Amino acid sequence: MSAPRVELRPLALSHLPHVMTWVNDREVMQYFANRQEPITEEEEARYLEHLIASKNDRTYSIFDGERYVGQCSVNQIYWPAQNGRVFLVVRASEQGKGLGPAALDALIATSFEELGLHKLWLIVRKDNRAAQAMYLRAGFDFEGVLRDEYCVGGRFYDMVRMSRLAPGPSRD
Repeated sequence: MSAPRVELRPLALSHLPHVMTWVNDREVMQYFANRQEPITEEEEARYLEHLIASKNDRTYSIFDGERYVGQCSVNQIYWPAQNGRVFLVVRASEQGKGLGPAALDALIATSFEELGLHKLWLIVRKDNRAAQAMYLRAGFDFEGVLRDEYCVGGRFYDMVRMSRLAPGPSRD
């Protein structure tokens, strides 16, 4: 069986109705410390406008044909060191179909080939083994554990930092 093909479309304000399908979904958002309160469309629209205008963030909506799947991005891009932080979220109804790994592969290719980045990094909850396995399969490796890094619902969580380097010669 072949891997699904997804398309990454640059984030546009017209994608707001799609984003609102997951942004208040507790099942999806349980892993994001800074997104625990309900978010209004107006608040999310302001946030999307900020991302669209940002010089240090590249955000994409993920589509399978015309079906909306989720969002992914490279954030906090530090251009002098050519690195950025990966973000990926797939709507609950689209999980388990191989769309997350397909989107991650497309984001990696975009980051290295089009944006010219050298390193991608991310943090993921230590107890989110499924996500860690997906990132490992995509060529990421562990860098370390950030102890009690996030607090969600009054509970502290360790986060694991992972990264992947662009293919090619090292730039030590």
